Amino acid sequence: MSNSLVSVIIPAYNAEKYIEETIQSVLKQTHSNFELIVVDDGSTDNTIKLAELTSKNNSEITVIKQKNSGVSIARNTGFQASKGNYVAFLDADDVWLPDCLELMLKRFSNDESLGLVQCDYQKIDESSKKEEEIYSFEKEGYILEELLLGGNGKHIWGICGVLVKREVIEKVGAFDKDLSNGADHEFYFRVAKQYKIGRVPSVTWYYRHHSSNMHSNMNVLVKDTLTAYLKADEHKLFKNPAFRRRCYSNIYLILAGSWWKNGGSKIKGIRYILKAIITYPPNILMLFKKFL
Repeated sequence: MSNSLVSVIIPAYNAEKYIEETIQSVLKQTHSNFELIVVDDGSTDNTIKLAELTSKNNSEITVIKQKNSGVSIARNTGFQASKGNYVAFLDADDVWLPDCLELMLKRFSNDESLGLVQCDYQKIDESSKKEEEIYSFEKEGYILEELLLGGNGKHIWGICGVLVKREVIEKVGAFDKDLSNGADHEFYFRVAKQYKIGRVPSVTWYYRHHSSNMHSNMNVLVKDTLTAYLKADEHKLFKNPAFRRRCYSNIYLILAGSWWKNGGSKIKGIRYILKAIITYPPNILMLFKKFL
């Protein structure tokens, strides 16, 4: 397994400011058997030129250009062109630490029944300065219920800290082309339905926080989050109606907090709080504990 080919897929759109640092973080991996596929999603800046320039001196890199179609289709394009037994996705503004792939592959070697492995991360700013807080989801095993419940950090934080077996993607399907912000979580739901999830309890990557992050668009964030749960409904992932209401209520509370803190609309935040309480009244106790 230590010699397994890993396909690393970077979807990129107007990422000229960060793409070189992101690519270099892959080239510096201690696990050297990888292919790197950069999918330029119709960029209008110098992203593809910078990626192609780097690829000239590195045979591991393939650059694919497509018309602007969204991050999910770009990831799927990369997957279709890939050959590895393991697949990793890295956004064009984020950064891996050198042992990221090595540690995730090692976790797979300790439990062959795992379908996906996830890691902890730290935030960095536009200048690559690290924040102190470490973000982690400290759950392993068959954790579909925990993922659906959401709230209180009960979710895998980002696709950039994930390694997944190729056979898993082939079985559960790739990313939903209609989603951007919520595509990774909707994908995790489908994986967790059928496979065990493993964890590397170490920071292996940096999430870059800046004004152009997808998560800064609140309207898209809300739409995609709710759509991911509607699709979970379609796939019959909720074990019973009461559990379903609780999950939806938790997500409404998360959206309330997002509108309140980052979305600039306390009114919309209050609306989602009310919706959460109506959907699952016991969650009012959670609110009292938080604010008292």
